[in-house]
Amino acid sequence: MLARVRSAQLLGRGHLEEGRIACVGEANVAIAISRGGAKKRYSHKEPNEDAVCFAHGAAGTLLAVADGHAGAEASELAMRILLEDAALHWTRNGVERERWGEAAEALVTAVHTAIIAAGMRHDSHARTTLSIAYVQPEEGFCGWISAGDSHIFAIGARHDELGPAEGRPRFLGSPRNDLSALGLRTGCCELPALRAIVLATDGLSERGIGVADPLDAAARAVGSASQHPATRQPLEAARGLAEQAIAAQQRQRAGDNVCTAVCWLADA
Repeated sequence: MLARVRSAQLLGRGHLEEGRIACVGEANVAIAISRGGAKKRYSHKEPNEDAVCFAHGAAGTLLAVADGHAGAEASELAMRILLEDAALHWTRNGVERERWGEAAEALVTAVHTAIIAAGMRHDSHARTTLSIAYVQPEEGFCGWISAGDSHIFAIGARHDELGPAEGRPRFLGSPRNDLSALGLRTGCCELPALRAIVLATDGLSERGIGVADPLDAAARAVGSASQHPATRQPLEAARGLAEQAIAAQQRQRAGDNVCTAVCWLADA
């Protein structure tokens, strides 16, 4: 019998009401999306260009957030490729720790190539950032990879941002950039002593729009969620982090789309 894989995605074009948050949870994972807390003050094509997904199976959990640029097509395509190409194999069969970097870079390369091809077919300039975390509890590690300025946080006895972006964000799908020019960051972290892995797009952190300290915001969302019943903790953390982003945007009267994703682990 094949092991069951459960998955969900939230795509920005379906969530356009300012200040509202949509959430989906399953087992120890949850995702949330919002258009944001205020109007965007920068040039953009669509009101909400972000996307978020998860897949949960017997071998592990896959989480991803994407921040679209010049349209939502690229972030939506990234989610589709992850759920159709990677999720079934990774969450059903697992990925060896020694092969994580190779497997993750191959996946991101496939997303980058597909966005370029779609842009050429449809005369689209859509691009996207992409951050992925893959949690494999039995092997005791979380593999991660990131292109652009979305975030991956490890929250536990100590709190860390995994592979923070430096300089200007680089978007998947630009025909001018091959893989070596995308500034990919990838690695693994150990699960013991961690309470949660948290992902977020830069609607959480963008200067003059989001919160002042994104890592602290993620830690506070996880800490608050830990006061809820165990079945609600991932959902409360994902929603709580999005709420912090929206509140910051409303205070500053400057908005951006925001997605969050949480995989809840044993208490640190």
